[in-house]
Amino acid sequence: MEQALYKLPDGWKWKKLGDLFDIGSSKRVHQKDWTTEGVPFYRAREVVLLSKNGSVDNELFISESMYQSFAAKYGLPENGDILVTGVGTLGVCYVVKENDKFYYKDGNIICLKRKSEEINSRFVEYAFQSSVLKRQVNDSAGSVVATYTISRAKSTDIPFAPVEVQNRIVEKLDALLTRIDSAIEHLQESVALADALFESSQSEIFNDVLSNYQHSTIDEICIVTSSKRIFKADYVESGIPFYRTKEIVDLSKEKNISTELFIDKEKFSEICGKFGAPKKGDLLFSAVGTIGVMWIVDEREFYFKDGNLLWLKDMNGVTPEYLKSAISAVLTEKIKDRSQGAAYKAISITNLKAFEIPLPSIEEQKSIVAKIEHVSSVTKKTKQELSLQINDLHNLKASILDSAFKGEL
Repeated sequence: MEQALYKLPDGWKWKKLGDLFDIGSSKRVHQKDWTTEGVPFYRAREVVLLSKNGSVDNELFISESMYQSFAAKYGLPENGDILVTGVGTLGVCYVVKENDKFYYKDGNIICLKRKSEEINSRFVEYAFQSSVLKRQVNDSAGSVVATYTISRAKSTDIPFAPVEVQNRIVEKLDALLTRIDSAIEHLQESVALADALFESSQSEIFNDVLSNYQHSTIDEICIVTSSKRIFKADYVESGIPFYRTKEIVDLSKEKNISTELFIDKEKFSEICGKFGAPKKGDLLFSAVGTIGVMWIVDEREFYFKDGNLLWLKDMNGVTPEYLKSAISAVLTEKIKDRSQGAAYKAISITNLKAFEIPLPSIEEQKSIVAKIEHVSSVTKKTKQELSLQINDLHNLKASILDSAFKGEL
């Protein structure tokens, strides 16, 4: 995608990254060569963490002997080189420091080596955050999987200033963006605090309920089941939406979802006739991975993935709103404790059936839910206000970066 290049101030020029840098990648390291200790081996995800935090708890390594062999034959990343992610989150940069010692994955990461000392690597790192480079980096040119390749990097246009101007811009951006990032971090902490306060308030509301009412198992008050198996071969391009955990998580947050999978209407009708399908007022519960996220089913027509989601239906003496709140407030920690191993967290139908919740009258359930919904409403409003402030700061940051690379800072 060709983009119109805007007019630059006197002394600035449009340059191709390939004119400024030798651009390449590493030598292939096979998975069999990975070790549990030695020299850190970085993939794109580690570069993203390095860019964000300045450090990373690394999981993969190569041997010292392999590292020294690569150093002798091919060279290594050096002080001032720029690593750029070419897969996943594209165009994230890390400027190599003097004492860094690591190797990196070919293909996932490209390396920019300066051809001249008249290039401030930090200036280029900031340029990758500006809209003019982001548009070029994220233009996948019709590819199914987005990548930023060596050839695309060589042809990327960058507004390039004299080195003294580069240094001045880097100094100004360091000062301005550090303050903005700090403000964003504080607001994000406030969002987390709002969630914690809601959970604390919800627990307080349920304290009296726990001690003052008879408890019943979930098996005693509703049917806990799942769906019938849908195979990949059953997916079609359009038809009845087919939900996985990710869609239920988004629905629980009242987000609009973009349905990616469907099953045939005739297949759905056949399943409904034999086994039924979720209806308004039923509850879906995420049972694998992200555990305990719940969504009260509305009028929409859909089917869902077996195993990943549990289906609570035919409730007796309990409202879906109260059941959802009770599980969320009282049983979340027990759900985590009963998970099927630390590495693969899951809750089975049998596990969920055995959980106990306090069971007041329907009228008292409605009163309890009303209190929780009031706290939830206040929390949601607070988080929305904080999110608006965070978005404003991100927009300010983007505006400052764009101004910097138009020579207007």
